[in-house]
Amino acid sequence: MSTFTTRPEPTTRLGAIIGKTVSVKGTVTGREDIQVDGRIDGDVDLPENRCTIGAGGHIQGGVRAREVVVLGSVNGNLEASERIEIRRNARVIGDLKAARLVMEDESYFKGNVDTIKTEAPKPAPAPAPGPRRNPLAFRWSSRPPSCRTRRRPSASRGAQYAPGRLRGGAP
Repeated sequence: MSTFTTRPEPTTRLGAIIGKTVSVKGTVTGREDIQVDGRIDGDVDLPENRCTIGAGGHIQGGVRAREVVVLGSVNGNLEASERIEIRRNARVIGDLKAARLVMEDESYFKGNVDTIKTEAPKPAPAPAPGPRRNPLAFRWSSRPPSCRTRRRPSASRGAQYAPGRLRGGAP
């Protein structure tokens, strides 16, 4: 009897990869993450995904994505709805437009930077107002503990306890 082992499905999708020897001329659009290790002569449009330009990658044109990470070189404008990262030894010539910008040491950038505001999450609606209370009104729970509980008689005041006898010294 033979047993078959099944391979678990990957939990994250890597996306498309443009290899080192691949060259694309024209516009690249899609709905998945992309990694460019080759060359693209044209625009890249991935408004809901991440575009990574690898160390050997080169893009001659604009890039629009949710996140843009540059390790190679880009000659064109970069626009990201969340963030742009320009890593060490990367080269970017063009304008940047993003909510957040990260530039590492030894990276090269020439152009203009425009930061955009992201929409702040809407605050939760306030709870419905309850009955109004007078803050100066006396509440039983606000009294100190000494006033809330009855003091026990102590032995120093003549109170005694013995089996078969009542408190307070009465037989």
